[in-house]
Amino acid sequence: MAFDLTSDVQKSIKKQAVDEELTPSDMIRKILQLDVKSKKTRQRLSFNLNDDEIAELAIRFGVATDDKRAVKQQVADILIQKFSKGE
Repeated sequence: MAFDLTSDVQKSIKKQAVDEELTPSDMIRKILQLDVKSKKTRQRLSFNLNDDEIAELAIRFGVATDDKRAVKQQVADILIQKFSKGE
């Protein structure tokens, strides 16, 4: 089922789902007191970079422009550093 809910309601559901390590779908099932059969999920973040952006970041990080894995690790390190400090 798909629902047209306000942005605030959707955000609240998603935030609570993340806090409880559930998908938004499983959070709704829990709210409705239905069985939640899924195991807790490890939330993943993703975003898209085009080839030019990958090359730009590679240069910034001092790694080979075709080394996507190194760029990905550098981005992960930056995010971990920024958000592990509670900023």
